[in-house]
Amino acid sequence: MKVYFAASIPAFIPSQWKEDGTYNDETWPADAVLLSDEESELYWKQNPPAGKQLGAENGRPVWIDIPAPTREELIAAADAEKQKRIDSANDYMNSKQWPGKTAIGRLKGDELAQYNLWLDYLDALDAIKTTSAPDIKWPTPPGEQAS
Repeated sequence: MKVYFAASIPAFIPSQWKEDGTYNDETWPADAVLLSDEESELYWKQNPPAGKQLGAENGRPVWIDIPAPTREELIAAADAEKQKRIDSANDYMNSKQWPGKTAIGRLKGDELAQYNLWLDYLDALDAIKTTSAPDIKWPTPPGEQAS
């Protein structure tokens, strides 16, 4: 099967899509080029090597280095990680029914001590400034073997 490559997308387009009407004259990328058999074998339906992604050079497919994440992407990833850790801690504490037990005065002894450790952990998470990503030292959650 013949395959085209459009650097503007960048993507591969099987020739049958041109023939069967999937693409028409208006939607066909102006920069689509027919790949050589060697290019098809090297790039089409292939996983990129580690640390690479599909790119284009002179309108042809090439493996290019994956760019480093932007500051905004690092912060967004840190925000997501922070929220995941908060949700996990809350799920754990709720599974032990500690908030409800505390509200009615039934949380005592070791359970109360463990609950306070988890609340301290949540405070430490809350204090994390994700704008310092990727240089974040995440707090360690308390042991989950609390009874």
